[in-house]
Amino acid sequence: MRILLINGSLRGEMSSSLKIARAFVQGMVEENGEDQTIVTEVALKDKNIDHCHGCFCCWKNSKGKCVIHDDMDEIRQLVMESDVIIESFPLYFFGLPSKLKAFMDRMICYVSEYRAVNGDESTGRFLHEMRYPELMQKKLVLISACGYEETVDCYDSVRLQFDRICGPNGYTLITAPQGGMLAEKTFENKVKRYLVKFTEAGKEFVRDGQVSDATMKKLEIPMLGHNTFAQAINLNWDEPGVGPYGKIVP
Repeated sequence: MRILLINGSLRGEMSSSLKIARAFVQGMVEENGEDQTIVTEVALKDKNIDHCHGCFCCWKNSKGKCVIHDDMDEIRQLVMESDVIIESFPLYFFGLPSKLKAFMDRMICYVSEYRAVNGDESTGRFLHEMRYPELMQKKLVLISACGYEETVDCYDSVRLQFDRICGPNGYTLITAPQGGMLAEKTFENKVKRYLVKFTEAGKEFVRDGQVSDATMKKLEIPMLGHNTFAQAINLNWDEPGVGPYGKIVP
């Protein structure tokens, strides 16, 4: 099994989402076996990725191939070589971080151009077919942490976007609340215990090909209770130097 872990956070190694994603991947490796698993990590913040120019040359002139040549050439090749693609990212303003959005926009060459067909909208199917059949055999997992106390309603726009791109059953979305707390040293031991359930979810994903609804509900349970979280998050904003936020990441 080849796993491609794409880190879409601009915080790099300090990303809370990356901690969760790595715990999930650890479970996959343990279940599948180290000798049968290859894991490749890509940090988008370190890559030269131009914005999509909207020229649609990849749909009309050089079908399936982007005319912009930068680090996306390498990343798209890694996607084609992988069995499971995991996109790890924090929730930015209820959507994707700009670097990950740029990556996603540049992947549009991997879907066929939209051609109007009567009845498309009424059937509710998504609008593009995958250009390469082998893409349909790959699994896409989205793993994201947000800073809110709970994830309820926070990921509606992300779900809508990927429902249109992949179809409602074409990907797995794993979300976690209170992401900032995972970077707080005060809760270091609690974080270690918290991450175990994501490792177990990774094992389940390999065994069953999916993460069950029951497991998803466990993953969305906050690490801290309401009072503890409220005190921690408010202290972060009110006291300079306290908490994970308000620090520049190189």
